[in-house]
Amino acid sequence: MKRTIAGLLAAGIAAFAQPVPAQPAAAVVEGVQMPAWVERGGERKPLAVGMALKSGDAVKTGAGSRALVKLSEGSLVKLGENGSLLISEINPDSGGFFKAAMRVAEGAFRFTTDLLSKARRREVSIRMATVTAGIRGTDLWGKSSDERQTVCLLEGKIEVGAEGEQAVTMDQARQFYRREKGQTLPLGFVSAEQIAEWSRETEIEAGKGAARR
Repeated sequence: MKRTIAGLLAAGIAAFAQPVPAQPAAAVVEGVQMPAWVERGGERKPLAVGMALKSGDAVKTGAGSRALVKLSEGSLVKLGENGSLLISEINPDSGGFFKAAMRVAEGAFRFTTDLLSKARRREVSIRMATVTAGIRGTDLWGKSSDERQTVCLLEGKIEVGAEGEQAVTMDQARQFYRREKGQTLPLGFVSAEQIAEWSRETEIEAGKGAARR
C-alpha cells in the first residue's frame, strides 16, 4: 500500500514538473535588411530574424534598411528606411480580440492581413503624429514625417482621423488621407503606379544584405 501511494505521489510530482509549453510570441521579426535595431528598456540591440517583440519595444531602421514584423494573429507590418515603429500595446487575447496599438514616429509602413487571417477578430490602431488609423483586417500603406502624414487604403475598410476632428471612413481601394502642416486635406485617390512606387519603400530588397525567416 505504501509503495502504491509513493508511486502515485511520484507520478503527480513528475506531472507538475513537466515544462509548460511556451506561449507564441505576440510579434516576431520575420525579415530585416540592415542596419536596423530594437530599443528595449533603454538599450539598443541589432534587430535579428526570429527576435520576439513585446509591448514597449521600438523598431528603428537606418538608411536603406527595411524591417518585417509578423503579429501572432497573422498580419504583417513592414517598415521602410529611417523609420521608427513603437509597439505601444500588444495583447493576443483581449476579450476574444487580438489587440494592438502601434506608433510610427517617422518613415513609411505597410500593414497587411493575409487571406487566412482575415476572419480573426482584431482591434489594431496605428498612430502617426496626431493621426490615428483604426484597423480590423485590411491592407494599407502609410508614411509619417514632421509635416505630413499619409494613409492609403489598398484593400478593406478603415477609419482615419486626427485629434479633435471627426474620423472618416475609407472603404475604396486606392483612397488616401493626407494631413499636411497640421491641416487635413480632402480624401483623394492615387494611381496604381503611385501605389507601386510607395510599396517599394517598405519591401525588403533582394541582394542587399537582407535576411528572412
